[in-house]
Amino acid sequence: MDSNDIRRLEELTLNAWPGLGEVVRDGWVARLANGFTGRSNSVYPLYDGSLGATAKIEFFERLYTQHGLPTTFKLTATSHPADLDAMLAARGYRESRRASVQVSGIAASLQTRHRIETAAQTTEARDVPWDQWLKAVEKFRAFSPADSASLRSILAHIALPAQYVAVMEAGEVIACGLGVLEETWIGLYDIVTREDRRGRGHGSLVVRSLLAWARDNGASDAYLQVMIDNAPAQALYAKLGFREAYQYAYRSKRT
Repeated sequence: MDSNDIRRLEELTLNAWPGLGEVVRDGWVARLANGFTGRSNSVYPLYDGSLGATAKIEFFERLYTQHGLPTTFKLTATSHPADLDAMLAARGYRESRRASVQVSGIAASLQTRHRIETAAQTTEARDVPWDQWLKAVEKFRAFSPADSASLRSILAHIALPAQYVAVMEAGEVIACGLGVLEETWIGLYDIVTREDRRGRGHGSLVVRSLLAWARDNGASDAYLQVMIDNAPAQALYAKLGFREAYQYAYRSKRT
């Protein structure tokens, strides 16, 4: 994947999963959301600008310090300048997490085989999050009250068309997820299954429902982000035809 494609996908993620505050400085975009999720609390050094990198790093260090957050950069192979990773390492920034951005054609993913465990399952989909969906995500991910509040605020700030899906069994949510549509792309977020129901195809059912909705609304491709060390999720997405396009890493320090 070339640099323009990577930047385009980075822009898609910025639009799909917003921060609660945003500051742009000479081609770099910083987002803040009370520390909830790396995507919403990091600097995206997307484009070249006229200012030196050191001046911009110092600017964002002051910004994150003012908000009581560690200064964090989200870095890809196309981050600007090319030696930014080395510059941050020299300033004491440490790599904290690494993730894989994966893509697939929607038609190809929908053609992969899927096992449905029981006929008792139903799928519910809405264009806004509902209370049962929200409580399921918060419970499955063991969010604190503060993180739950941030999640709800972030979802309320999504400006693009979105679809929220839940797999139901006996009136309870056992798996759920979110898709955000921008032109021909859908981004998949918060695909999560209740712990005692994992490995039985429910996550695949959520993804397929989201992909079918996206296809019906003009999309042809899908992307997602998954942590490198999340082996179960990696296996699920591989079965659905997703392949890595590039990786990104966070570098962070308390300033």
